[in-house]
Amino acid sequence: MKPGLFISSSILLLIVFAVLAPVAPLYQPVPDRDQGVYLYAGQQVLDGKIPYRDVWDHKGPLIYYINALGLWMFGSTWGVWVVEVIFLFLTALACLLALQMVFDPFTALVSTALWLSAFSKIIDHGNSVEEYSLLFQFSAIYFYLRGLQTEKHSWNEFMIGVTAALAFSLRPNNIGVHLAIGLVLLIPLFFAKERKPALVKLVAMAAGGACVLIAIAFYFAVHGSLGALIDQVFIFNYYYSRLGEFSWLALGKGIELLKPLVLTALAGFAGALLLRPWKQGRLLKSYFFFILAALPIQLFLSLLSGRRYMHYYIAWLPVLALLVGFLIYFVQKLADRFLPSFTYLRTLSFFIILGLVLGLGLQPVIGRLAILGNLSRSIWVQKSFPPPDVSKVDEGIYVDYLLKNTQPGDYVLIWGNASVYNFLSDRASPSRFVYTYAFGVSPYVSQEMVDELQQDIAEKRPLILDATAGDATINRLSSKMWSDLPITQGLIRFIEENYIRVEKVGDFQVWIFKAN
Repeated sequence: MKPGLFISSSILLLIVFAVLAPVAPLYQPVPDRDQGVYLYAGQQVLDGKIPYRDVWDHKGPLIYYINALGLWMFGSTWGVWVVEVIFLFLTALACLLALQMVFDPFTALVSTALWLSAFSKIIDHGNSVEEYSLLFQFSAIYFYLRGLQTEKHSWNEFMIGVTAALAFSLRPNNIGVHLAIGLVLLIPLFFAKERKPALVKLVAMAAGGACVLIAIAFYFAVHGSLGALIDQVFIFNYYYSRLGEFSWLALGKGIELLKPLVLTALAGFAGALLLRPWKQGRLLKSYFFFILAALPIQLFLSLLSGRRYMHYYIAWLPVLALLVGFLIYFVQKLADRFLPSFTYLRTLSFFIILGLVLGLGLQPVIGRLAILGNLSRSIWVQKSFPPPDVSKVDEGIYVDYLLKNTQPGDYVLIWGNASVYNFLSDRASPSRFVYTYAFGVSPYVSQEMVDELQQDIAEKRPLILDATAGDATINRLSSKMWSDLPITQGLIRFIEENYIRVEKVGDFQVWIFKAN
């Protein structure tokens, strides 16, 4: 590794640790809702279960195996956090190497550091499908730019297809970068001289994606889970996404969360227009047109549902990072043009502007260095990762209740979306419906699903924890709103006839099977 690359990588690794420190298990002993599902599914994978067939969820399959890998590595959520560190560092490295093909190493480092710092504002508990997808998005950009530098083979385009399939297998609408690359590669088909090499590249890209998707489909087909995958990832998500719609309010929230990076990126876009990259070299021109294609696609896909979850805005980071590179490049060109004979003045003006950019952009990371220091000391003193202490957070009361009021081998059904308590208490769900969002989406839920869950409850008689407080996606068990959903009325009536509410723990209601 070159000395410059080693220094840049070390700086980025430090920023990665600082960004991820607050979501380490020491500070976040009870993961959030989605993360709880991934962890429970990963736990079940290690026990030989298959997602979709044995654990109902609507994300792509790769997220469960990433969590399973982390749990296998360390036997706790610390392993998943380490996997996050590895993924995010590799993502930063892919961005750095990609930008170094277009700009100088210093510009590449600053641009990468700025989006990493901004990521800390939208990390939203970490361990999200959008976070892991960043690696495949920036890797695709790297392979795209490298492919522009060689016409000898199409392995770069093949790898773009591979990364597209991997991003798709996390969440289908995380492939905006890949769609933009495909669109840019499609343009030469309209020119006779460039048609053949463009077609070869597109075929290679499609082949790379097909290899991964066929392998995934084959795996789940062999395990009798392919139909369930299609049903949950595509059919359910179709109906679930229709519950909301594209929202300009969601756009405004993203701009507010990422304000320093967005403003810097907008300045970079203005600088790019003034530089007129379409009249410069092939690499810079292709880089610019890719950004033009990716920007609207990424915005549309991230805001499609109308929901304003912070982790949805992670999809903005690749395009914003590329535009920041244009800003620094523009400042350099401006100084070279107007201050050609004043070396010291040119350098001073550049560093003043750069200092302002870094001062605004890196502020979130600077604020997290103290947390990173405390985390490092805790690990150093104990010579190991400190066990997550759920008693330090309010949500710990639910884990404590389940541990005290159930025995190993007992079943716990979470009504709502809080599979994290199954995971933390090591109490299995009685059903593949480890959370019950499916039953709140009336166009999707079927009588077969209702009958299946009812039979699972009747056979295993789980403790039911109604965790719907503060969750508008599904009604609580005692809600009269279920009368408007005829297909689920029998299930709710069965629970009401065979269960009794015994107490309230925190905000959650506890239901137990009636004694004979």
